[in-house]
Amino acid sequence: MIFTDFLILGIILGGLLFYFLDKKINRLKIKKRLSKAKKAEKNAIKFLEEKGYSVVAIQEKQPIVVYIDDKPYPSHVQVDFIVKKGGKRYVVEVKTGQKTRATTAPVRRQLLEYFLVFKPHGILLLDMENGTLKKIEFQWGNNLSLWTKYLVTIFLGLLVGIISWWFFR
Repeated sequence: MIFTDFLILGIILGGLLFYFLDKKINRLKIKKRLSKAKKAEKNAIKFLEEKGYSVVAIQEKQPIVVYIDDKPYPSHVQVDFIVKKGGKRYVVEVKTGQKTRATTAPVRRQLLEYFLVFKPHGILLLDMENGTLKKIEFQWGNNLSLWTKYLVTIFLGLLVGIISWWFFR
């Protein structure tokens, strides 16, 4: 074997060694992150109960079906907790690490997905590292038109009632 053969063999073996070490390190990072998340979720129950919430469900899954060109694709949406307080139901998302701000697009999309699928009164974003609990609510469109419809309906109902009473007394 000549020097270039050893060089090529060394590059191949070094690449394989790097590949397997990188996989192992990534696995350890994921395991550490999952362990941290599990611990945070356990502490979250105590935290929520101290704030007056009662835990209704843990890791609740809601089945959904997405239709693409009329072809169904079943899936599910899973939340960390469902809690109740004062007769209101909330979905709780527990976050650890840096991605805890509800103003970031990925977190906002995730919370909106929970809101649309589970239809709670609100979403609670729990940052276990900072010990903060934020209530997130969504609103879109103009609710004024809805109130206008209610008022018109009530007014017409009263008008019909008064006219009916006047004719049939």
